[in-house]
Amino acid sequence: MNLISILITIFMICILVIAHEFGHFFVAKKTGVFVEEFAIGMGPKLFGHQGKETLFSIRALPFGGFCKMRGEEPEFDEEGNIIPKDPSILPDPRSFEEKNKGQKLLILVAGSAMNIIFAIVCLFIVALFTGHTNIFDAVGTAFYNTWRFAGLIFQSFAMMFAGQVALNDIAGPIGMVSMVGTYLNSGFIMLLAFTAMLSVNLGIINLFPIPALDGGRIFIILIELVSRRKFNPKTENMINFIGFMALIALMLLIAVNDIMRLAA
Repeated sequence: MNLISILITIFMICILVIAHEFGHFFVAKKTGVFVEEFAIGMGPKLFGHQGKETLFSIRALPFGGFCKMRGEEPEFDEEGNIIPKDPSILPDPRSFEEKNKGQKLLILVAGSAMNIIFAIVCLFIVALFTGHTNIFDAVGTAFYNTWRFAGLIFQSFAMMFAGQVALNDIAGPIGMVSMVGTYLNSGFIMLLAFTAMLSVNLGIINLFPIPALDGGRIFIILIELVSRRKFNPKTENMINFIGFMALIALMLLIAVNDIMRLAA
């Protein structure tokens, strides 16, 4: 593990997050939602630029990011209770909450869709540099390899649930640095193919019906469509909080495994 591998890994993660959040941002703007902030990274804000409507910011921790839309989350009082809407105030037409379920689903799916598109573009470039000089052949190869990567991801999860893959075998950001170093030694094209695989991975996992992920929110909207009843916002917020804490715990566990693997 060296500094170059670390910097390239951080850069790759930032690019994948930008692609994902841009998907949300683009469709949100197209459907008329007011986007308050587009952030790369998490934690304290290091840099910010106020656009015509949206604040574009870079934050201290180079992992993750978010696209904050007006009305996406309920407002809370000082005691942590959800503030009910004032019926005397007209609904904000540019609020995420005021959009119909179809528009909400499009916004939520757009992040993963952009990751898949980004992967196809990367694999198209890889195909051009690995003998597929015909444009249509390169496009077909890019789509095929994207589909193949998606299949490998589902296969890996199936093996994990079947007990054939242990949690210790899963690499997190720290383990990823070592993998980036290996691909970097094999050349830029191999690194680009690895980036495409990570992008497909990010896109698919975000659609899993897990609380705090896009897929969890999509699942709740689908429940509302089937039941024709509004999901309790307080319950949804609690589910998302528990899911978020569980994801943080899982990331820490994977990071510890990465460190122990490197130290062994």
